[in-house]
Amino acid sequence: MRVELELTINRLNRAPEQIVFSAKRMFNAGWVGRDRKALQHHIDELAEVGVAAPKNIPTLLALGNHLLTHSRHIQVHGPQTSGEVEWVLLWHRGEILVTVGSDHTDRRLESVSVAKSKNLCLNVIARELWPYEEVKDHFDQLQLHCTVTRNGKVSLYQEDRCAAILPPEYWIEDLQTRLGGLGDGLVLFSGTIGTVAGLVAGDGYDFTMYDPVLNRTVGHGYTCEVMAGAIETF
Repeated sequence: MRVELELTINRLNRAPEQIVFSAKRMFNAGWVGRDRKALQHHIDELAEVGVAAPKNIPTLLALGNHLLTHSRHIQVHGPQTSGEVEWVLLWHRGEILVTVGSDHTDRRLESVSVAKSKNLCLNVIARELWPYEEVKDHFDQLQLHCTVTRNGKVSLYQEDRCAAILPPEYWIEDLQTRLGGLGDGLVLFSGTIGTVAGLVAGDGYDFTMYDPVLNRTVGHGYTCEVMAGAIETF
């Protein structure tokens, strides 16, 4: 399936570069915490909603490329869904680019199949990208932040440095081995950091990635509409 997104690369000391990114393959990493205590916290969060830990930690899930979007509004199949902030790598014309995104997940279906729950929802990314080479040497210092809106109230949902989860180099090497090469159109979502107070099925999510070394931020946000009116549900 052909999926194209209009995005902008923001390079240091250069004018913004408009590109059309063609998404071909997408993967979502999971259970990626470097600190065992923090990782266990995320495992416990999911266990509270009936999700068992996978056989392989960390893990990697394949998603359809049609699930990638930069929309400000998405539709979901029920009220038990939630987002989670992650860094995202994209391969474009021989270059690795990085941005921030949200791996939205159907929590009800997740208790049955994690892979299917990921493939039921869209993966949302920001429209702005940075060259990975510009942040590679200080990637651990990048800061992820996410708020959730529920019933009109905005609250802090997630906040931590990228050092809390596995670095891009881990997955670049892993995907190289798995795929036999890293071609243009590849997309990787990093897996998420822990939440402040557990998973929250909200009406919207706003997320950022801040670079304290180069003093710049990339961010995005979206609202969720629960589809209604159907006779049959899953």
